[in-house]
Amino acid sequence: MKVLLFVFIASAIIIAALAVAFPELLLNPGPLMKGHQPLKKECVSCHKPFAGVTSVQCISCHKQSDIGVRNVAGSLLPKEAGKVLFHSGVDTTSCIDCHTDHRGIDVAKALKPFKHSSLSIVKQKECMTCHRNKKPQNVLHRYATGNCSQCHGTDQWKPATFNHSKLTASSGQQCITCHKADQPKDNLHLKVTASCADCHKTTAWKPATFDHNRYFRLDGDHKASCVTCHTEPGNYKKYTCYNCHEHAQSRIAYKHQKEGIFNYQNCMKCHRNGSKEGEGDNEREGHRGGDDD
Repeated sequence: MKVLLFVFIASAIIIAALAVAFPELLLNPGPLMKGHQPLKKECVSCHKPFAGVTSVQCISCHKQSDIGVRNVAGSLLPKEAGKVLFHSGVDTTSCIDCHTDHRGIDVAKALKPFKHSSLSIVKQKECMTCHRNKKPQNVLHRYATGNCSQCHGTDQWKPATFNHSKLTASSGQQCITCHKADQPKDNLHLKVTASCADCHKTTAWKPATFDHNRYFRLDGDHKASCVTCHTEPGNYKKYTCYNCHEHAQSRIAYKHQKEGIFNYQNCMKCHRNGSKEGEGDNEREGHRGGDDD
């Protein structure tokens, strides 16, 4: 029994000694990356005994403000076009969230997928610091003023959600800038000059509303069907009042000219509602004596 105990203790001592003398052979789970090759026998440089690797060991050599700028010896690194220096904004305890080792000399094999949660709260709201070169150069993205994360997730760019409230005030009224391809090809939409938002909502195109009062108030006796005034199918910009009023252009001409009104072809220019003559808003104002407006 004593012999077995002696053999066990002796074996444990020998194995421990070999582990200290040749850790890369007995304990190393794989080759270190190229930059860590000088440490292949210095396990405790990265590994805390019985506790594994922590970010504390990483930042003892790799200062966050120097990553991508200087190497661990302090020498300046060559500048790379488009390279983003974001490590200064990463939490000091998150190194091992993205980096590992013992996967070969290629540093790329030691990288894990990047976690945006490792960034500080401030940096998480500054997407353009890193993603400026990925911003599309279309009209929508030029007008958008919000943070990328308000539409995009951190796992991938698409699918994305869009909130029209993130557009600038001026661009928010220029719907057609982005929605030209969505514009119906009927006469109503081709000739309308108002903003899409006057009839449509930003959550969905339909249902839509149309404020006819912006052009003519349908009150009193004017609660008629569309075809009563708009006699040309699909062309709602063209209208006539003769189907109800006087029935003849000559009679209309006579009644206006005797009042000294000669520019009367655009009825809605003066008559904006169904009030009696002289009571409508803007009625006849500025349209005497051959005014050409």
